[in-house]
Amino acid sequence: MARPEEEPLDAPGRIRIVLDLAIRLAEVLFASGAGAADTTTAMTAIARVYGVRNVDSDVTHTALSLTWTNPSTYESVARRRTIAARNMDFSKLTSASALFADITDGRVSLDTARRRLARITSRKPRSRLVLRIGWSLIGAGAGLLLGGDLVIAAVAFVAAFVLESITSAMAARRAPVFFTSIVGGLIGPIAAVLVHLVDPQESARLVVIATIIVLLAGSLIFGGVQDILSGFYLTGLARLTEAVVVTIGIAASVLGASVLFTWFGLSIDVISGGVPTGGPVFVTVVGAIVIVIGFALACQLPWRALWAVCVLGAIGEAIYLTCSTFSLGPVWSSAIAAVVVGMLASILARWSRTPILALVITGLVPLLPGLVMFNALMKLASGAVDGLLDALVAAAVAAALAAGAIAGQYILQASWRNTSRVVRRGRGPILSIASQRRK
Repeated sequence: MARPEEEPLDAPGRIRIVLDLAIRLAEVLFASGAGAADTTTAMTAIARVYGVRNVDSDVTHTALSLTWTNPSTYESVARRRTIAARNMDFSKLTSASALFADITDGRVSLDTARRRLARITSRKPRSRLVLRIGWSLIGAGAGLLLGGDLVIAAVAFVAAFVLESITSAMAARRAPVFFTSIVGGLIGPIAAVLVHLVDPQESARLVVIATIIVLLAGSLIFGGVQDILSGFYLTGLARLTEAVVVTIGIAASVLGASVLFTWFGLSIDVISGGVPTGGPVFVTVVGAIVIVIGFALACQLPWRALWAVCVLGAIGEAIYLTCSTFSLGPVWSSAIAAVVVGMLASILARWSRTPILALVITGLVPLLPGLVMFNALMKLASGAVDGLLDALVAAAVAAALAAGAIAGQYILQASWRNTSRVVRRGRGPILSIASQRRK
């Protein structure tokens, strides 16, 4: 006799429950940082596992849809979910990915899967203080990565802490992201002016750039490129547009603050000088590791995977610096580093039981081209035509990072005979729902 939670349902009722489970689990994946390819693959695979075929799934930047069509009568049952907000939450992404793996492996019943999904969606996030410290560590690590000393790193830590407090409060009040980035962009120049007044010998410009990196670290450049390479052009362009809007808001804010401070005789030059080259290799790698740790805390990466992203961040930065010494340029250096990080992430994902996407994004954060894009907009705002070249370089670096990481995963998949059937059937690169278990 079947247990109560597994009592058979009539066909229409079961189909509706399966569709609801599939789209709700896909919503958790998508809202936590998964790409469009992963999301559509998850919806289709879950429906297929529970016996519901003839389904069509679609993803846009703000909505998911899943439709089943009766092959006999052509009647349809549809589900649609609107994505109110997207925040990279690697803890939820990991739990949802593990549930998806159990479903596709046939280890959980339909009712058990629904209960597990309810626990995932109701789980409370980590302490706000821990998340705030994570964003602050990104600022401190960026200061070291750019060649600053411990004073610059400490000031950047405090500035990032204040920055995150203000921007999170504005986000809680549903302020548009453009105005949030404008307000956030003021923190860096204010902190730089204070540093300049206390010690004019310190490079106050690095404080501004470090806080800018904090604002741009959570942008959707990587995900946008991934969606475009997967064939989801509208979703990818929407994510890239959001990243550009954030960057424009920061540039406008910093330019306005620079003009205002100049009127009072406090000139902090953040336009000229290009991208800082950084300090000694060891300090630069340490800065990259600090950024990775901060991003892992800010995005609630599972604790068991912290060592893995530190390894990936150090190796990625070391490879990038090595390639730069051979004058390969930022694009090819980023691509080579991303390929290696993508391959290693595919291996470490099984050891740390964490989605590949979470490891790849966290490990590549120090190499994201947000600073190059910011410099491009700053130059264009000041009338310099060569800002267009910087914009093209930033776009090329973003594409190289995403394509390199995806290529690294494909190389590993081609050599593994036990690659999941769901991954092989997926449309485009699958980074967040691939199996993470050690075989």
